[in-house]
Amino acid sequence: MKYFAWGISLLVGLMSLGQEMLWFRIVSFNLGGAPYAFAIVLVFFLLGIAFGAQRGKIICKYSSNLLLTGGRVLIFAGALDILIPFIIQNINQPDNISFRLAIFCILILLVAALKAILFPIVHHLGTNIANGNVGASVSKVYFFNIIGSTLGSLLIGGVFLDYVSISSMFIFIGIVCVLLGILMIIKKSAVSVIAVAVLGSFCFCFVDKHTDYIFRNTFKKNISINSYIENRYGVIHIVNDDNDGRKNIVLGNHMYDGIINMDPNNDINDLNRLYLLAAIHPNPKTALVIGMSAGAWTRTLSSFPSLETIDAIEINKGYLDIIKQYPTVSPLLDDPKINIYIDDGRRWLKRNSDKKYDLIIMNTTYHWRSGITNLLSQEMMKILQHSLNPNGILAFNSTRSLDTLKTAQSVFKHAYWGPMGFIYASDSMMKIDENVAKARLDKLVLDSRPLFNEESKQLENGAYKKTLEAKLLSLNEVEKLYNLGRETEVITDNNMITEYKYGIFTTKEK
Repeated sequence: MKYFAWGISLLVGLMSLGQEMLWFRIVSFNLGGAPYAFAIVLVFFLLGIAFGAQRGKIICKYSSNLLLTGGRVLIFAGALDILIPFIIQNINQPDNISFRLAIFCILILLVAALKAILFPIVHHLGTNIANGNVGASVSKVYFFNIIGSTLGSLLIGGVFLDYVSISSMFIFIGIVCVLLGILMIIKKSAVSVIAVAVLGSFCFCFVDKHTDYIFRNTFKKNISINSYIENRYGVIHIVNDDNDGRKNIVLGNHMYDGIINMDPNNDINDLNRLYLLAAIHPNPKTALVIGMSAGAWTRTLSSFPSLETIDAIEINKGYLDIIKQYPTVSPLLDDPKINIYIDDGRRWLKRNSDKKYDLIIMNTTYHWRSGITNLLSQEMMKILQHSLNPNGILAFNSTRSLDTLKTAQSVFKHAYWGPMGFIYASDSMMKIDENVAKARLDKLVLDSRPLFNEESKQLENGAYKKTLEAKLLSLNEVEKLYNLGRETEVITDNNMITEYKYGIFTTKEK
């Protein structure tokens, strides 16, 4: 019986902690990657474990057949797991985030509690009181539960989600849970536990591994999905918005990540922020893009005639599959001067500290999202400064956080606020000379054709005029334009102020 109890303890731990990872992905997706998403999941997960363990204690005290009771609990838990994707699908309305979060919290608590009920039960089943080795027996059951919990986080969060959607993973865990419950009722051998894992894997072959029930109904009316990719790094959607006519909008984990558009006449991607680098830097030879996304910026950067090498880093390999699907950006995959690396940007820079660039571009995500400090902190600015040539320029998206400009200014000799809050930083002076800018913009060539023709140069809202009209503002000038209501602060790895101190905040013009 003890081997059977060890096996149950291991599998329940694996399923339980694996589901915690799934819930974190779901809650984070719905909150746009807010840093407190994990805290919400952890609170209700631990509460569920506490309630479940307490209920399990009562069952152990009064139940005459722990195998039967434990099996029934597991069957019920598995049935709930299978239903979860369909429950979420039916509550996923874009304007009811509070209601959704409330349901998520209830489900997290229930799922954790049902599996935690088994913890006291398997301790009773696996403990040999007669021989007096109670402490050793309890520790062994606990040991296998910890092993399972560790494997659940690693295998489900780090491996399986690269091949299986979150919806399918819930269904798979539910199937294994039901089979394990049936096993507890009808048999009690360690070999049977292994058989359940094998049978569950066989059943999984018949589950659609790419179902998207959980993320299917999260968009507003008149928004249609063109492409969908889900992996362990997150969820990518390419959508059309018929409300404003925009096509091929890129969403990473439910947040805006750009548009697959490179038309200078219809610059809805605001690529003038990138063209401005051509106007500022006289002759860039090497460039680094951190956060390639769907590739519109990287592809546009290849139009700079003097560039010989472009290194592009993207943490989510799913974007490569997206790029292949869209002819506008797919040529960058075959461009000999573009090198693509699937890696974390900061880690890659540390591993390649010998490489130097004339331009570094980060079209960074929102300054309040989880993990963004890794890209916006003073420590990261110093790493980027080290990777620039003496006259090199760093350009990154502040998403209108004045603290990012203050941070860049604390490292670089010159740092300015450009169009839409894009930051341009360098240890060399930067200025925009209209005549020089015109001459350099005229030299931009993409697919053997000038990027700007005579028609595009005349458009009031075209990228050409927007680039020439751009201004670079100092921190003092920006503070006069915006009502921040406090002193700007330097972002560091330790204070993480844009994530935890100020959160979602957009500056307001006076």
